Amino acid sequence: MSADHSHDHDHDHEHQHEHGPDCGHNHDVVYNKVVKANHKVASVLLRNAKTLELTFDERQEVPHDAKASDGSTLICHVHDTVEVGDKLVSNTNEWAIVAAAQEELFEIERGQKGFEEFLHVAGLNFWPVQLNENGARVVASHECMHMLEHFELKFSTLTAPMLEIVVPEIKHHDCCDHDHGHGHSHEHKHEHKHEHKHGPDCGHEH
Repeated sequence: MSADHSHDHDHDHEHQHEHGPDCGHNHDVVYNKVVKANHKVASVLLRNAKTLELTFDERQEVPHDAKASDGSTLICHVHDTVEVGDKLVSNTNEWAIVAAAQEELFEIERGQKGFEEFLHVAGLNFWPVQLNENGARVVASHECMHMLEHFELKFSTLTAPMLEIVVPEIKHHDCCDHDHGHGHSHEHKHEHKHEHKHGPDCGHEH
């Protein structure tokens, strides 16, 4: 898409008047390639790389106008999810490194009644959960807050980056109290590497 007709739709935007030679958007530079974090990149290429701080949700779907930490706005056309440490490369070979932005999280102390059940629900809903020695951190949302209140869990709110996402493995032996209907025939399965495949659709006879 050439720069000259990319603004045809801009009259729908409230901020149309901001677009101009000085709006800070460089419409010739589009970040459209992702280089995964584990891919070795020559440090010389990253010498002038910008840092792009994204929340967990923004890393699932990179915003079209993403704010770099130096205050500039990068135009991104990225269709893949990105992770912390991934690099974005523009059509003009400029680089940006993905970092985790500060966002609102709920911290739940382990040891409370209902903690394991809450993790079970979080896993089923694909809520981003980060487990640590004190308990768990979850990206704040109304839905999540209602569930915490439902289980009568005490939690605190903090602002921090959501880094490594650990989707809790639902192990049968430390699962919730109620019976899932398949007895305890899987008690010993945690020795196996493929424990996490057990689920209603795993093809095993439950």
